[in-house]
Amino acid sequence: MSTTIITGNELTLTIDSEAYTPQVLSVELEVEDTQEVFETLAGPAYKTVTQPFSMNLTMLADWGESGGLCSKLQEKALGEGSDQTNRAPDVGITFTMTQTGSTHQTVFTGNVFPKVPPMGGSGAEVSEITFTLPGERGTLEVETAVVPS
Repeated sequence: MSTTIITGNELTLTIDSEAYTPQVLSVELEVEDTQEVFETLAGPAYKTVTQPFSMNLTMLADWGESGGLCSKLQEKALGEGSDQTNRAPDVGITFTMTQTGSTHQTVFTGNVFPKVPPMGGSGAEVSEITFTLPGERGTLEVETAVVPS
């Protein structure tokens, strides 16, 4: 196999039906198998019990922007106002992550739980924030297809 180089420019990210690719600097989907080993008389037997995942994001902070990811996550995690209208921290929101290579396209879909992104800044510097959204167990799916030529 020859060397394949894929950059983040071939990656797209949609959360709750909104494309955030232009705002996100990097995204990483991390899957960790919870695997048990049973020592049988015939040798070890393996059973993957769960496959928890998380999404690690680094993005340009978009607090104060209508339709921004920060505000969307905050509203779903905490709600809005003193009555916490629309609060749903235990309800997963959908995401789609697509990586397109020269011959194939891989699409991950699932649900992540909303968490309030960090807010802050430093003088005239661009506000970059990094945070993790935990995945909703049992929702992660992957599909690979040939890229039409």
